[in-house]
Amino acid sequence: MRAYNLDFEKGLFLAPLSGYTSWPMRMLCREYGAELCYTEMISAAGLIRNTQNTGALLKRPYADAPLVAQIFTNSPQEAASSARMIEDQGFAGIDINMGCPVKKVVSKGAGVALMAEPDLAVRLAEAVIRSVSIPVSVKMRAGWDLTSLNAVQLAETFEYAGANTIILHPRTRLDKYRGRPRWEILHEMKKHIMIPVVASGDIRTDEDLGMLSGLGADAFMIGRGAIGRPWIFRELIGGLSPSLHECKDIMLRHLDMLCTCHGSRTGVRHMRKFLSSYVKGLHGASHFRMKACIIDAPDQLIKTTRDFFSSIDSL
Repeated sequence: MRAYNLDFEKGLFLAPLSGYTSWPMRMLCREYGAELCYTEMISAAGLIRNTQNTGALLKRPYADAPLVAQIFTNSPQEAASSARMIEDQGFAGIDINMGCPVKKVVSKGAGVALMAEPDLAVRLAEAVIRSVSIPVSVKMRAGWDLTSLNAVQLAETFEYAGANTIILHPRTRLDKYRGRPRWEILHEMKKHIMIPVVASGDIRTDEDLGMLSGLGADAFMIGRGAIGRPWIFRELIGGLSPSLHECKDIMLRHLDMLCTCHGSRTGVRHMRKFLSSYVKGLHGASHFRMKACIIDAPDQLIKTTRDFFSSIDSL
């Protein structure tokens, strides 16, 4: 399939996840089959003001490509200005977040709040598309609530404005990440637009890929399912689950890269968010988590991790 003017064999993308998908997670997921990755959600206003934390979200190693930068704002002017800054830094594309349901984003009129203001949403998308020459996508939900399931209509308008790709999470803002995903909206969307549609949400098995392909999905975005499981991309195409040795190795590599990215102390704290998922279902996982999550030094966490896997091997 083709999106962002690039060709993809399987169409497996890593979603933007705030607090998780910094370049260490992206690089690991790429090794296991993620063909395209996205930055964490970036504040357009923060990028324009050149705040330290926002600028850090754009930093990545040379091999972290192709990479799409995702922005959020409710201002067409901010969106256009930040898009030009991103284009200058060599990204493969820009994604506009119109799907985030988090209160601190929605309260600013950004994320999925834009779907409740369709005229503003269209002006914002048009401003970005006109301001850059790289491809632009829009990530959206089914709608703001059950009375305004307007994803199909907005997608048609975005296509007409020049959007390259649509990414659909089939729930409303009220649903957040719960309830039945309304994948019938994806099927309906594919009847009305010609540009690629990427399915996003609850994708964890090859059966999910088959079902969504049948509904017309051109590609698949994996988010929460990849936390502590970068090998999910290999599993989705029929590959093997990791051995205990492979799991231990990738955990330690993830820790090392997080410490390189954020510094030792902060890197260890970032790793805590991944520990539960990495060891889920393993014997003694609960005790390991309690012990590991109070550690601040990388060498101590490395030792604790190695001891944990050694204890499993000896069973």
